[in-house]
Amino acid sequence: MTQTNVPASRRAAEDAARFREIFEHIERSDAVNQRGLAAELGVALGLVNAYVARAVDKGWVKVQHIPARRYRYYLTPKGFAEKSRLTLQYLNDSFVALRRARASFERLYDALAKEGVRRVALAGDDDLVDIAVLAALGGPVEVVGVANPLGPARRTRGVPVVEPGAGIAEVWVIASTKRAREVRAALSSVVPGARIVAPDVLPR
Repeated sequence: MTQTNVPASRRAAEDAARFREIFEHIERSDAVNQRGLAAELGVALGLVNAYVARAVDKGWVKVQHIPARRYRYYLTPKGFAEKSRLTLQYLNDSFVALRRARASFERLYDALAKEGVRRVALAGDDDLVDIAVLAALGGPVEVVGVANPLGPARRTRGVPVVEPGAGIAEVWVIASTKRAREVRAALSSVVPGARIVAPDVLPR
């Protein structure tokens, strides 16, 4: 996908995340170079070059030439201020996303309870599993197990790790942020599709 095909809101979010990551790396070590930044961030060198150039143009980063054709990068006072703003924005966005995800699971659990479901198991591989467990506390359904059809699972807030498809629950709930479709596909090999559901915060 080219940059011009990316919605403006998503592009702005990606820009904010990239700049925040670059600022954090520069703040930790002014000896970092653009190739090192690209490796640490897992992006193309050309993309890092473009972001660093924009940061320099905006007065957020200062570049100093040192021997052996190397450069040092420093955050300027404007750069520190922008990093603080981006960090606050990130924390706020994360809190909003957490609340939205928890509410989504709560709605799903209420709907399942109305259908007579009382025991559910989670299928996931990231932090959404924790949110799904929290959403069930004090609610109408009990989370009785967690599995990761894509690899090793971890015990979450006292909920035991089980094998994907274990017959301990009436319904399996997808709880994966970035790989929801992959998790569903893998789980479908051992659980009937009618017994697999997902909160409305995840793609169908």
